[in-house]
Amino acid sequence: MKQTVDYVIRKCFDFLTRPRSAALQVMRAGLGIAVLGFASGWVFRIVVPTTRGNVDVSVSNAPGAEVFLHCVGVFGLIIFTLGVAWAAVDQLLEHRRLSRKRVLVIEVRGLRDTSDTPLAAAVPTALEGQRDPLLIDLRQPRDGKLLDPEAAVANLISLPREVQRRRDGHGRDNLSLVYGGLAPVPLNFLSGVLLDDEQAMVVMDWDRHREVWRSLDGTDDGNRFDVRGIEQIPEGATDVILAVSVSYEVDRPAIATTFPHLPLVELCLAQGGTDAHWSAEKQRALARQFLDTVIALSNRHVRVIHLVLAAQSSVVVQFGRRYDKRNLPTLIVYQYERGQRPAYPWGVQVPVASSAEARIIWHGQRL
Repeated sequence: MKQTVDYVIRKCFDFLTRPRSAALQVMRAGLGIAVLGFASGWVFRIVVPTTRGNVDVSVSNAPGAEVFLHCVGVFGLIIFTLGVAWAAVDQLLEHRRLSRKRVLVIEVRGLRDTSDTPLAAAVPTALEGQRDPLLIDLRQPRDGKLLDPEAAVANLISLPREVQRRRDGHGRDNLSLVYGGLAPVPLNFLSGVLLDDEQAMVVMDWDRHREVWRSLDGTDDGNRFDVRGIEQIPEGATDVILAVSVSYEVDRPAIATTFPHLPLVELCLAQGGTDAHWSAEKQRALARQFLDTVIALSNRHVRVIHLVLAAQSSVVVQFGRRYDKRNLPTLIVYQYERGQRPAYPWGVQVPVASSAEARIIWHGQRL
């Protein structure tokens, strides 16, 4: 019910604030001239009886004025008709333009069922075009856990082909992308790598408080990552743990147990939290810091980055989109399972650098 009321209010606001077209202005001007011309040509007489006799009230125009005023009224109707024709042509051209537009709405389900609030229904109205939902369902019997990560990766790697197929059908300029994913961190990051940043894409996230999909429409609070540990990397180290804390702090004891003897580099967000990510501008700045840190590790000749992320879905996919597929080190993104030993049982080696395809890396497995 609340969603229906919000929709009605939004539509009324859009109607009241809609841009006024030139055709509508011509229609209004023509109608005003027509009303003025015909109304001024009226001739009427009113007789009001009183105790002292009848009072005769009449309104008339000078001789011959009626013809002129009627001509003004007809001229106004002609202008009004031209405005209507102009508006009809504009509407037809707009309909043809919008009929070519498509908004590809990519929804990845991997942690919970959002079928009652599909992402396509929450796409902002500012994005023009017919909604084209693309659902990738990675859920497996146990809610919140992946029993078969290999099957999930095999399902997800078809994403670029699906996007390209629709792009070929409608043209790059006529296709907009929207992404929203509720999936384990490694799979959301893989989605970002597969989609990369070669085409503009609107990323949305799940608002756990309101239980709706939401745009990244918050204000930038200016908080950025505090980078720690780069200067302490030993000379000649080839493998490094990169731990990123946004929504929660990473589990440092679990990292030390799962990845003993590997140097640790951290990106810690000051004043992080579950609602610290709703600004698109802030996410771009954080993604830039993440990329700069990875480049700094690459410049130190690090060959493999083991990435541990505690961040919201939209942040994770944004980081994946920024990761350079050709020039940066091999990257493995790990899944965190609280209370399990090891706490990071598997990760996804994303298709970058020398890794041609995405694959699952189990704890202790060699590359």
